[in-house]
Amino acid sequence: MKAVIISALALTALAAPAFAECDEAQEAAAGKAIAAATAAAVSKAVAVEGKQMVSINTCDAAGKSATAEFKYNFLGAGGLYWVEGLAKFNGAAVTDLKLKRLSPNLAAAEAKAGIKLASN
Repeated sequence: MKAVIISALALTALAAPAFAECDEAQEAAAGKAIAAATAAAVSKAVAVEGKQMVSINTCDAAGKSATAEFKYNFLGAGGLYWVEGLAKFNGAAVTDLKLKRLSPNLAAAEAKAGIKLASN
């Protein structure tokens, strides 16, 4: 009986995913880091002039590293803008930022500035 229990526990441990959901502290740090990195990226096309908000859709952690899918909203001279993306971070520092979808007004500002913010 003990061998069956040990085998079942070993299989459960092997089946566990490498990533776990972020805890509240990791999500808070991710939100701040993502806001700063994304503001720096979008400011090439539009100055961030007002309130900012980050919504984290998913956050998967593996040790000190984590990956988050997010939506970043901000106010600029032309109104409300948003961008969706993926960020990898280690602690409070974003190590990789990919912007995926832009609001129509941000896409227009991107084109006007002659730069490429989003990647697929």
